[in-house]
Amino acid sequence: MNDKIMKKIYASLLGLAILVIVAGTASAYFVYPSSTGTVSTAGGDEIQINTINVGGTGTVTVSPDKAVVYLGVQTQSADATAAQQENAEKMDRIIAALKDAGIAEDDMETSGYSMYPMRSYEAEEPTITGYVVSNRLMVTVTDIDKVGDIIDTAVNAGANEVQSVSFTLSDDARQDARAQALENAVEAARSDADTLAGILDVTLLGPVEVTTSGGSVVTPYPVPYAAVEEAGYEMRKSTSILPGDISVTAYVQMVYQFA
Repeated sequence: MNDKIMKKIYASLLGLAILVIVAGTASAYFVYPSSTGTVSTAGGDEIQINTINVGGTGTVTVSPDKAVVYLGVQTQSADATAAQQENAEKMDRIIAALKDAGIAEDDMETSGYSMYPMRSYEAEEPTITGYVVSNRLMVTVTDIDKVGDIIDTAVNAGANEVQSVSFTLSDDARQDARAQALENAVEAARSDADTLAGILDVTLLGPVEVTTSGGSVVTPYPVPYAAVEEAGYEMRKSTSILPGDISVTAYVQMVYQFA
């Protein structure tokens, strides 16, 4: 058999092999569409199933049951020790007053402490003219209705800084809100699955996979305050605080089998 005949036979066999590969690839594509998933049997074998993937979002709006107040006292003196001692005395009075107002010691925590020199730049060389001491306290208030009174109590006791008030949820309230948000998310996902099944004219057999993809808690924007000791400064009877609502959102992804 000469070389020309051998080349023709080789080319024919190569073309046939390519045709078989292409046909096999196309067949595999149509047998396993993207809407088909797999489940494992007790024996470890995988069975092809038809599935619909849906997602759901659930949101619950609740009232906060806890507030965090950031307040403090700032003192200044030409002497560092004097500024520090005055600050310590005022903070002790603030803490004592808050305890008398019903705030537990565990609900108070130092959030920051600093001391720095004041300098004058009028001369050729900067000179230290005094010292500023700042002590900041984080106060957790579990009775929302008393937030305004707590602020007034602290300022009357010597606090001259109230940086902010933030509202949040206790652990139990947050857990209850998230559970309700998850329930709403599952209902939304199921509703979408029912709608798709109706459009496709198929029957849902039930969920085969459910996952959560995190969640979010949107709290009211912190309320800023500034209280400065001035001659003739007179406190109002009570500081009004409006907490607003908190939104808790949950997300789920669900895979439904259909027939």
